[in-house]
Order: sequence, then C-alpha cells, then structure tokens
Amino acid sequence: MMMPAIRPTFAQTGLAALFFTVMMSALLTTGCDPYKQDSFTEQMVIEAFLTAGDPLPEIRLSRTLPFDEFYSFEAAALSGLDVRVLLTNDAGAVTETFRYLESDQRGVYLPEDAGATVQPGRVYRLEVRETPDQAPKLRARTFVPGGFELLSDNGDTFIYQGPVQYEPTFTISFYPGRQNYYIASTLALQPDPELLTPFFAGFFEEENPDQFLRVSSPIINEANYEINDDETITLTLPWISIAYFGPNEVAFYAIDTNLYDYVRTLNLQSGGPNQSPGQIDNVLWNIEGGIGIFGSRTGISSEINIVPFIP
Repeated sequence: MMMPAIRPTFAQTGLAALFFTVMMSALLTTGCDPYKQDSFTEQMVIEAFLTAGDPLPEIRLSRTLPFDEFYSFEAAALSGLDVRVLLTNDAGAVTETFRYLESDQRGVYLPEDAGATVQPGRVYRLEVRETPDQAPKLRARTFVPGGFELLSDNGDTFIYQGPVQYEPTFTISFYPGRQNYYIASTLALQPDPELLTPFFAGFFEEENPDQFLRVSSPIINEANYEINDDETITLTLPWISIAYFGPNEVAFYAIDTNLYDYVRTLNLQSGGPNQSPGQIDNVLWNIEGGIGIFGSRTGISSEINIVPFIP
C-alpha cells in the first residue's frame, strides 16, 4: 500500500529540506524542456517562510545542481551573499529594511535584528545580491495575510472518527484580490508511538519517530468552509490532520499566494493517473531570478484532546 502525501506544517524543523527533496528530485529528472539534462542552467534557490507575529525567519539560499550530482543543501549552499528583506507601505514605498547576515551554517542567513517580527496585512520584499553595490540577482515578494481572531469553538474533547469534529469560528482574514485559502495543522503534545491513530500507526517508522509530530491538511478553500451570516467563518478540522490521540495543538493558517501555489505544486508530486514520474506541470515559483519559495501565513491556534472510540 502506498502512503498518501501527508504534509508537515510550515513551522516544522527541516520542512524546507522536505520540500526541496521532492522538488529537486523532480526538477532534475523532469521531461519539461527548461530542465532537460542537456540544457541544464544553474539557478538560485530560495527557502523562507514568514509567519505573522513571529520573528523574521531564517533564509536559506542554495543553487540547483546538474543531474549527475547528488542534491544536498550543504553541497548546494550559497555563501557570501547580500540579503535584505524590505517592508513596504500601501503605496509600495520601503518603510524599513532588514539586513541578513550569514550564520555559522553555510547558506543560512539570519536577520541582524533578531527582535523584528512579521506584521500581518503587509508586503515584504526580498532582495539578494552578490555584493551590496550590485543590482539584485533574485527578487520576491509576499503579502502576509491579514490577522484574524478565534471567536468560539464547539468543545475541547473529541472522539476520533466520531460524529462531531472540531469546528472553530473566527473572523475573516484579508487577502487582496482573491478568496482566502487556509491550511489546518496539528502538533502532537504527547507524541508517544502507542498513541498513534490507526491510520498513521500503519506507517510509523521507529528510525524516524518525529515524522508525524506535525501534520497538516490539504488546502481548504471556500468550497470547504462556511461563511456565517455575521461574516465569520466556521472550519472543520479534517480527521486526516490528527496523528496522535491525546492533547494536540491545532492551528488554522491563512496562506499567501506563494504558499498556495507551492502547496499545489507539491500536490502534483503525489502523482496522478495521467502524470509521468518526475513531471511538473505549470510550476508557479513566483520568484524573479531563481526558483523556490518566499511565502507567508497568518494563524490562530487552540488545544484539543482526541480520545479513541470505546465500544
């Protein structure tokens, strides 16, 4: 039996490595013309995820490698670059510039101002230069989804696969020019293998005990949630997002267009009946001068308890 694509949340340690294990293996074997082995062109790869209310994140910069070279971040990491994140106002003017410095790990850059936090409802731009006096070699931008507030829910203890699922109600996030897209995620607070739900227990690997510590749902769009008469939203937590019995931290995130497009790209990698191995259709990187992800999200969270059904 093949395991379905279970997507860790964007906060997970090593998430970027997971995404790029999938993406790079596909890029280096794809049948699409831009990535054929005989026409390989090295490209810069960006990995960064902004979360409203959290400190500015690390930024990982690397390069694509030829088909005959094994991909690892350490081998592909780019060092010595000038990295800046720019906060802009509604008119597009830069109001604050955050410089990044390379950490002890090659290719991993950290904000010089460790206390700077990501603001919801604002645009952040990324610029990467080879030297400070040169024009940017890579550019990207993200609109951080507007903030929203948890108003109520329908309880804190639920029977796994029972008739009642966790349903929070919250105010609507704002995103310009389109509907809101959400992702639900859970973090197991007591991740004991003995407490795995039946579905995930069948795929547990002892050598990788944290593989289901965090689990996230597919993208939730307007067809999957209810807009109430008072202009609030009620969402239902899918059971597929629950890996462990016991206490779980549950989060619902509004995601930006870059993450939305990127997760849809990951969905393609799970393969379909008419898709060849390694094939990528209509990849939307939303990066100028490279590939990868410079995305953002805004979320709410609460804690619930999942108990097994006892006949």
